[in-house]
Amino acid sequence: MTSELHSKLPQAIIAILVFALASASFDSARAEEKPGFFKKLFGGGKEEAPPAAETKPAPKPATTVKPKPEPAKTTSKTPAPTTSRPPQVIITTTGGSKKKVELNKPTTASKTETPKPQPEPIRDVTKSVAKDNEAPMNETTAKSDAVTVLPANGGWEIVKIGGRDYVTADSIRNFYNPVYGFTTFRLQGNHFWLGSSKLILKAQIGSQEMLINNIKFILSFPVQSHNGKVLFSRLDLCKLIDPVLYPSHIQNAEYFDTVVIDAGHGGHDAGARGIYGYEKDFALKMAMTVRTALMQRGFKVIMTRTTDTFLTLGGRVAIANQTPKSIFLSFHFNSGGSAASGIETWALTPQSAAATIPRGGGFNVNGVTGNKQDSANIALATAVHANVISRFKFVDRGIKRAQWSVLTGCKRPGILFEGGFVTNAKECLLVASDTYRQQVSAAIGDAVVNYRKALETAMAKR
Repeated sequence: MTSELHSKLPQAIIAILVFALASASFDSARAEEKPGFFKKLFGGGKEEAPPAAETKPAPKPATTVKPKPEPAKTTSKTPAPTTSRPPQVIITTTGGSKKKVELNKPTTASKTETPKPQPEPIRDVTKSVAKDNEAPMNETTAKSDAVTVLPANGGWEIVKIGGRDYVTADSIRNFYNPVYGFTTFRLQGNHFWLGSSKLILKAQIGSQEMLINNIKFILSFPVQSHNGKVLFSRLDLCKLIDPVLYPSHIQNAEYFDTVVIDAGHGGHDAGARGIYGYEKDFALKMAMTVRTALMQRGFKVIMTRTTDTFLTLGGRVAIANQTPKSIFLSFHFNSGGSAASGIETWALTPQSAAATIPRGGGFNVNGVTGNKQDSANIALATAVHANVISRFKFVDRGIKRAQWSVLTGCKRPGILFEGGFVTNAKECLLVASDTYRQQVSAAIGDAVVNYRKALETAMAKR
């Protein structure tokens, strides 16, 4: 990927950045357009000032169709990866040049400070992920204390920890800098910031949570640090960071004019029991409202069900796969304790990673059909989640990963959207209201429009 390619990115991604959210309540007065990064790229957004720079950094297979938050109920014997750091290790340098990077100073794309990106380095990295993971890794092998710093590959500094590749934050900053013009690059304690007037990325060493303009993403692997270097797994770079920052460069993106809408559960499968009704009924009402919103925006819509009938998980996937030029949206509502609240959106777990929660399908060793759409999946999830979260006062539970049945076999870009907790009295009252469904559906409709616009360049290449 070259600087010339960077210059061809849509003007959409050079707007002022976004997002500051607070309470868990829904406020219809907030259902309005807001300028910002995700508004232009995927929809939604609210301006946030970047953190002030400092002169010195501190040293340093199918499961059930939807998630339920009861941790004791699992459908997989393989646990999700922990957020603990690997044991203390020694780095052995095997080659490659080192560059001195001055933190917190504005960076440029000049030849002296930023290495010129080589042709398609992200794509080269993506292609080699599967090869590097031919020997399936699990949490045990990931704790190996073997660490190696590899020679720079097209400007990318790669650190191999326990057989898994990590890319330095310096490399990420240098590669994306020509577009975003980063002025903040800071590690303070365990907290890391990479930011400019266009984008703010926040992460914490040892955590799988990452914020991009205050929208929460759950990484496949915890952020690492060694000898002052912040490290992101190469898998997360390829399967999350790059598709979100460069949706116009997603490979194999296909044009779509149809949306397959799946109302979760139905018939004898009532789903979660809420304060004011059952999940199956709320899901159908939401699906019907989303259908109206999408048709008003010029999309064709196919419904997996339009009445209170039972449909197998395989049957839902078959409808999506048989519908050409389509994407897939599955609607559900959550259950948990009476205080649990918020919105979460699920995309399929990438190969060689584990689900966000234990019962989300465990470790995806060999990959599944839906993994062919990994980049489009996470871009679609970002479009929908960011637009809904940014417009309303919802708790952001994050964009997460799981091998839900309706995602694993789907040959189209697809996500599962959890529209709130029916076991929370206040939130269920909203879920049961026409106003809530109409306004959230409008946000989802706009998100689908913006998703297609963001991928126009990639679709044109097909």
